[in-house]
Amino acid sequence: MQLILHHYDFSSFSEKVRLVLGYKRLDWFAVEIPAIEPKPDYTPLTAGYRRTPALQIGADIYCDTHLICSVLDELAPTPSLYPGAAPAHARACAEALVAWAEQQLFWPCALYITGRHAARFPLAFHLDRARLHGRPAPSVAQVERSAAKYLPQARQRLECLEDLLREDRAFVMGDEPGLVDFALYEAPWFVRRIGGDDEPLLADLPRLHGWMERVAAIGHGTMTPLTASAALAVARASTPRGVPRNDYVAPEGVAIGDRVTVTPFDEIAPATGTLAAIDARRLSVHAQSERAGAVVVHFPRLGYRVSRTRI
Repeated sequence: MQLILHHYDFSSFSEKVRLVLGYKRLDWFAVEIPAIEPKPDYTPLTAGYRRTPALQIGADIYCDTHLICSVLDELAPTPSLYPGAAPAHARACAEALVAWAEQQLFWPCALYITGRHAARFPLAFHLDRARLHGRPAPSVAQVERSAAKYLPQARQRLECLEDLLREDRAFVMGDEPGLVDFALYEAPWFVRRIGGDDEPLLADLPRLHGWMERVAAIGHGTMTPLTASAALAVARASTPRGVPRNDYVAPEGVAIGDRVTVTPFDEIAPATGTLAAIDARRLSVHAQSERAGAVVVHFPRLGYRVSRTRI
């Protein structure tokens, strides 16, 4: 089975998936996509969805790291992303910590470090992110000034992470790493990736630095570069896998066969397609384009809204 990850190098959410691939010792192909719009070789595969990353398996495209990691854990169950004697309890604890990591920890750190180093990014990057989240277009100077606002928020959350780490454990949940480590790693990894090893935000956090070294040592598995055109050719030559049918009644009032849009709650960049499957945890849409052929694009339910497309 050919795993194709569409990502870019400084994407923190991509780093989470790259570590999962490494932890599970998987071989995978990497397509480097633009960090900002336009993404002409990417959105034909994703029905218009623009977030990074996406995992392609033939003509099936899995969006959002929550779903991608779940799919990888199903494909390669060992080692588990939820280590421990009680898998259900480990999963519940991990999901709670992952939510904190990606909502409360990551964003203050990311907004601080991109503000502190705003001039390192082209203005187009700042405009793209503002447009994506429905905010007014900023100047580089405005982004720079925002760093002071987010500094105390970011530092307090990193100190919480420092307190969460224990000297008698190699990783957050014990002696084995898991999904929670990879999610918590995103924020300090991004700070270091943008700010460098001497970034003062990460100073005086000794347990954090030791834990980061252990997580980084897991690596990314065996990666082979792939061109975007080759990935599109794989999709065109493949047939999407069947999607499960059930009697689930969606509270949004959508039904199989409806033309729908799927949009992250915190963004204004929807995917559009024909609803192929839906249940309490996942939804899938059929999409067709000349460049990608017929694909099925899969999303988690958590964090996404689905509605009929207005004609």
